[in-house]
Amino acid sequence: MSFLVKKLFRTVRKNWTQFFSVFLMAFLSVLFYTGLEGTWNGMKQNINHYATQTHLASATLRATAITSRDLHRIRQLPSVKKMNAKTEVETNVNLQGKKRYLTVSTPGKQQISQVRQVDGQRLPQHPRGIYLNQRFAQENGVRVGSFIAVKVNRHEARLKVAGLINAPDKMYYTGSNDFISPQAQAYGYGYVSEETLTNQLHVPTINNVVDLQTKHLVQVEKRLRSLLQDRYVTLQTQKSNIGISTAVDRVGQIRNLSLLFSIIFILLAVLAMYTTIRKVIDQQQQDLSTLQSLGYRNGVLALYYSMYGLLVGTIGAASGLMFAPFLSNFVMNSQKPMFTLPSWKISYTAMPLYIALGVILICMLAAYLAAQVNHGLLPAQAFRKGSTAQVGHRVWLERITKIWQLIPFGNRWSIRANLGNQIQTVMGLVGIIGGLALVMTGFGTKNSMDYQVRQTYGHEYAYTQKINLQQPASATELQRLVNKTNGKPIETITAGLQPHGQFDRPLTILSKHAPVHLQTTDQQQIQNGGVYVTEGIAQRSHLRRNEFVTLHPSLSSKALRLRIKGIVKSNAPQGLYLTQATWEKQGMPFLPSSILTQRSQLSRSVKNSPAVSHFVSLSEQRQNAQTMVDNLGSIFLMIQVFGIMLTIVILYNLGSLSFTERARSYATLEILGFSRGKIRNLTIVETLMITTVGWLVGVPFGEWFLARYVTTFNTNQLIYYPFLTKLSLVGSSLIVIVAAFSTVLLLGRRLRKLDLIAATKGVE
Repeated sequence: MSFLVKKLFRTVRKNWTQFFSVFLMAFLSVLFYTGLEGTWNGMKQNINHYATQTHLASATLRATAITSRDLHRIRQLPSVKKMNAKTEVETNVNLQGKKRYLTVSTPGKQQISQVRQVDGQRLPQHPRGIYLNQRFAQENGVRVGSFIAVKVNRHEARLKVAGLINAPDKMYYTGSNDFISPQAQAYGYGYVSEETLTNQLHVPTINNVVDLQTKHLVQVEKRLRSLLQDRYVTLQTQKSNIGISTAVDRVGQIRNLSLLFSIIFILLAVLAMYTTIRKVIDQQQQDLSTLQSLGYRNGVLALYYSMYGLLVGTIGAASGLMFAPFLSNFVMNSQKPMFTLPSWKISYTAMPLYIALGVILICMLAAYLAAQVNHGLLPAQAFRKGSTAQVGHRVWLERITKIWQLIPFGNRWSIRANLGNQIQTVMGLVGIIGGLALVMTGFGTKNSMDYQVRQTYGHEYAYTQKINLQQPASATELQRLVNKTNGKPIETITAGLQPHGQFDRPLTILSKHAPVHLQTTDQQQIQNGGVYVTEGIAQRSHLRRNEFVTLHPSLSSKALRLRIKGIVKSNAPQGLYLTQATWEKQGMPFLPSSILTQRSQLSRSVKNSPAVSHFVSLSEQRQNAQTMVDNLGSIFLMIQVFGIMLTIVILYNLGSLSFTERARSYATLEILGFSRGKIRNLTIVETLMITTVGWLVGVPFGEWFLARYVTTFNTNQLIYYPFLTKLSLVGSSLIVIVAAFSTVLLLGRRLRKLDLIAATKGVE
């Protein structure tokens, strides 16, 4: 056996270029899964530790006013274990010459959702000054000891920055529902004592936020609605709170990505291993037959060739484990601008070791199966065989005599070779189809998200500026603003949705001709007479068109029973829509929260109106959404690069195997009078045939795969629809076609070196 081991290492060293594809597949399989696991498992562990350490609340209640009696009754609910009442108010501050928006609240008793201290004095119950979140302070050049002028309702107070903090329920803090990714410089949050709130900011300490620790959220939500009636605003859970759920969703997105592509790489590793061992055995046919004649049994030889899979697979898997931390840190660093976590350590489970072991075993199995070419043959028969190429047989096309006779002789040989060796033809098709699907997915995922940004902020929402209003705003001032801006008012609140226990859903009431151009899945506009549900909510809640649902709007004790008039195909946000006429027909008052205008320049009287909270331009929203897409750019780039590498390696490997198996046939054709240029043309036609069939199947398969893949990025707030630009489709096709025809260049070089005597002579 020691002789076989020496031969093993000698063969691998001599033919290392052939085994490189196997090494690469094994390496990428382990690297991709392990590298991404280090990121998603590290984020998962960091989030879980952060939540446990700070006793993160399971839900947050928001209301217009919560009295002491209300708090007592909430505390008495059987499923409520802990609670923490706070007062929260929206403020603004001028920093670096620009207006910034700051959400200020009292800390409460800090039993749950405890604030994490980063710098400065510890947050006491009655601090003097203000505590700012760390990222907002850093982005605006504010340090501990600095003074900032905080403005509330035209009253301004100069407060000292006593410390920097982070809150566990704001791991992904956007600051406004108008944005889907953090705006750290423009939006922040802070904490002040009740004394500071009352005496310096002149805001009464009326509790309007309560953090809750409870398990039975649906029952608690019903009890709270009944208790607070028209003072109830919303109950945010860890799943619906964007500040928490987005971080958790990102863990799932990266995990799904690691699993999906690792499976693809492993399948391609099987293909690479099988074709490589077939090629090695073909080159060593005489050696294999000699070993058989020396007494080595077929079982021993099959085990020997499976050792190629063990050796190369082990080197590839070990290298993947070794380099995985570099990939983990690379992806982890790309997530830091989006999330605020106390720790960014990568972390692994035992699964990468199982993945590595599985890859090695699969490589061994693929090599073992490929080594069965001489199974059942005596040594003399194996010598006479001389090649692993299939013996020529008639194919089904030959039965159609009229068509077959019209085909030139050389092309007949090519067709017979392809249809006769079905395994290799299928492997070639798999390489083209799989490679095209991977490259299309790499480009298409980025295309889909870019398209979502353009579609949402430019087509679905066609205003230029959004004017957010203070609540309540007088009807007179509201009408003046509408006239001055030629705008259209809308109202946005939250609503519970029954059946299926869905609550905390955004509900938007649209006035007539509002510049919101949403369409249903059957291409209809939003009309009077029913409620419209976005496709993401409909899928999660199993709702269908014409089904009746019950809405429980915030700030109201009424329950509205409405028919679902349509399912809206919209990326973001996922919510409910009604027209103003439908809303008022249900006996509900229309109280606009925003005005949408097409004007880019607004008058001073509009900007200084006491009814205006702040302005948001559509271009800002588009840029903000694009920032979130760009944050995932490194992942998309990896998919594209790996897809291109896999396509080139697999198709190159298959082309090399094809030449090895057909060297005798090429030599025979040349002896019969075919020039080497003519033979090369035959290989071009053959490659063109396989590439064409592979492309015709690969494009729809790639679109199907892309459609399934982009769903892994869907969240409660966002869903993505597959979209592939024509440029990306052409680019993906060209990459695969060029990779396929690179095998022709390989054959051309090897044809020039083909020894006719060595290729056609029999075994001595």
